[in-house]
Amino acid sequence: MILATSTALADPWLSPGDEALRHDIQLLSDAGIIRGPVTTWPLSWPDLARDVLNRPMDGGLGEAVLSALIRVQRQARRSSALGYSGIGLKASGAHEPVELRGFADMPREEGEVAARASWLTNHFAVNLQGAVVADPDNGKKVRADGSYVGLNVGNFMVSAGYMERWWGPGWDGSLILSTNSRPIPSLTIERNYTDPFRTPLLSWLGPWRASIAVGQAEGSDVAVADVRFLAARVNFRPRPWLEVGLTRTAQWCGEGRICDFETFANLLIGRDNRDESLPFGEEPGNQMAGYDLRLRSPYARLPVAVYTQWIGEDEAGGLPSKFLGQAGVETWGAWGRASWRVHAEFTDTTCTFTREQPDFDCAYRNAHFPQGYTHRGRVIGHSMDNDSRAYSLGALFMRDNGDSLSLLFRHVELNRDGGQHSISTLPREVDNVELRLSGARRFGKIGLGLGYGDPRRDSADDSGMHAFVTWQQGF
Repeated sequence: MILATSTALADPWLSPGDEALRHDIQLLSDAGIIRGPVTTWPLSWPDLARDVLNRPMDGGLGEAVLSALIRVQRQARRSSALGYSGIGLKASGAHEPVELRGFADMPREEGEVAARASWLTNHFAVNLQGAVVADPDNGKKVRADGSYVGLNVGNFMVSAGYMERWWGPGWDGSLILSTNSRPIPSLTIERNYTDPFRTPLLSWLGPWRASIAVGQAEGSDVAVADVRFLAARVNFRPRPWLEVGLTRTAQWCGEGRICDFETFANLLIGRDNRDESLPFGEEPGNQMAGYDLRLRSPYARLPVAVYTQWIGEDEAGGLPSKFLGQAGVETWGAWGRASWRVHAEFTDTTCTFTREQPDFDCAYRNAHFPQGYTHRGRVIGHSMDNDSRAYSLGALFMRDNGDSLSLLFRHVELNRDGGQHSISTLPREVDNVELRLSGARRFGKIGLGLGYGDPRRDSADDSGMHAFVTWQQGF
């Protein structure tokens, strides 16, 4: 262990969870080094590597950007190494694992031990990963999350497996697809390189990314088992300072429900609202869709960006309606070769949240699927579930050697209407603070976290303190 130094294995994708690496990538994107969109995770390592490895180390870069470039280049070389890349081990322990999850990867359970092995060629990728967890919420002690097989077909990667996703510009949550729930086993097609269209009609879109996944949720312990899940996203960057995302997800089929081609076709064309020709029992499923964007100041001396995400729980006139909303602002800067980022974010998971009287008991709920928009007991979208509102302020500091320190303050209003909810059965306000540290050492990468908030559940026995430690290493 003392002699082993690598913490990264070969992988065609960069999975969500490492907020320090995300900060570096966003810094390089805002500096014009990374040209493609970066709000659809997992990101394509070949696309990132082409930009960062071909960038000369000239004097036009500030010290902090140069330091970030070196870190991402190092990671890109490791992740693109062909052949068998060895064994990766990870262990974690937590006291009162948090239920309000953001982009940062934190333990889901009180204890977990995982191992992975990967193999990469120019056309084929395999990652085998297994974990054993202690006292799981859903009773599943053995998990294969993170495992996949993938095949390059032209500029697309076709894969099957359990991959985590984060779709959107938010740091503390995504309204439509986040890492809050465990990954749904899916067949996925994703674009590798984000090259623009060559035709004048579409070239204005700039670099673009597309991803579509079809999967199936759990087969037991829910009201409707074997629900199919569809997720599709197009993400493009028409200007270096503007990034836009269009996302659509759907639940359909399931035990005891109609599941034929006609049902799927109606789902695709959006014919899923009941009327005289489509009774309740024949509605194909439940859909969500919406938009997000990130707009950066075009002036280098004003390092600030605003972002927003609007996701519709219903459809009207062929377009999303009954929106859930998120808005944020972030700024960043340098301190010598170190860098920092500060963000403020607001999220509301109540339908038609901008109205004085919003629609409660609407978001992440559907009469055909009583378990809601969930997988393995957790919401697929934002971790605070429906009818909730959050205000957050976060800061991250990144040293030249890759060590990171982050601090997050949150005020959350959970279950404001007192309806069906996965975290709190009653309306409740939570003030939360979290401190996280991460860094690579000779014996592996270490992560530490400490936080305090009002009791997470409706129990006076919960002290409100939570903490975790993680270790990972490649051999």
